[in-house]
Amino acid sequence: MPVNNLITTTNQLSSTLDVQQITPDYFLTHYSEFIPRVIAKGNPSSDTMRHYCNQIDFFVRWCITHERHPLALNEYQILMYREFLLNRQYKPDSIQVMLAAVRAFYAAAKKIELIQVNPAADVEAPSIGHNVDALLHFYTPQQMNEIVHVFDKDKDTFTRTRNRLILYLMGVEGLRNIEVHRACVEDINWEANAIMIRGKGTKGRMEPIYPCEETFELIEEYLKAIPTDHAVKKDGVLTPLILSSSNRNFMGRISRNGIRSIMNKALTACDLKHPGYSCHVFRHSCGTNLYKETKDLRLVQDTLRHRDPKVTARYAHVADRLDKRHTSKLVPHE
Repeated sequence: MPVNNLITTTNQLSSTLDVQQITPDYFLTHYSEFIPRVIAKGNPSSDTMRHYCNQIDFFVRWCITHERHPLALNEYQILMYREFLLNRQYKPDSIQVMLAAVRAFYAAAKKIELIQVNPAADVEAPSIGHNVDALLHFYTPQQMNEIVHVFDKDKDTFTRTRNRLILYLMGVEGLRNIEVHRACVEDINWEANAIMIRGKGTKGRMEPIYPCEETFELIEEYLKAIPTDHAVKKDGVLTPLILSSSNRNFMGRISRNGIRSIMNKALTACDLKHPGYSCHVFRHSCGTNLYKETKDLRLVQDTLRHRDPKVTARYAHVADRLDKRHTSKLVPHE
């Protein structure tokens, strides 16, 4: 389902279809015309729409497999869907995102009175919490160096420098996957040696970061390596920074899954891929390694752009745990 066809304006919809004429089957086929009104305060980005539609399509396929019309499900059956996701070993944060999309699907159906009650309204993902143990998953500077050298084997200068830049942006500068995905050439301020980062929110709040000199040098090297025999696919008036090398989207904005795939292949190549590790582990690595080196929580907070210092304080707890483990190994047992 092309993203360009997902969002239909209210005027277009009202002129072609009266609400009273909408049937459950029509809604199921054209739900993407309705959900923009119930997500992101009525103004979702194309990226947000793409992710919502992917999750809703997944849910609809599950319903069809179980021979149930999605609009006929009750809360207990939504709980069964959540159980299915748990059995598939999806993480709580992934389940949270998937259920949010399902809730939006039903919220839109309720708006046009196809259903009386949103059966997913009270179904939540398992508690995520701020588990300090999860932050123990990180890569040391030595391991990060191993990962970087995996890319040295790539003879293509464009993909080699791009992949190294992705790793630097996440593991050295602390960016999230979605922030790397959203980055644009126009966000770079060469005079100030700064980059405006489009945050993880729906609107992508703009925040400045001041990358280290090595990261900036890598950005320059990468931009010079972009092939000139193909035009870069613009994203509106913006120029994507991290470009895809896939045949399907060559020279277009790389997808978040594309970033994951690159990093997973590199981790597998140096035997550092572990079950449950995602790209977010590079951001944890940035925070953990920075605190271990500086013992400066404020610096970690500024680098990771945490609003709440309590979130940053977790990295101090992690460092303490690691120090205790290291000390216990050095102390001889009687």
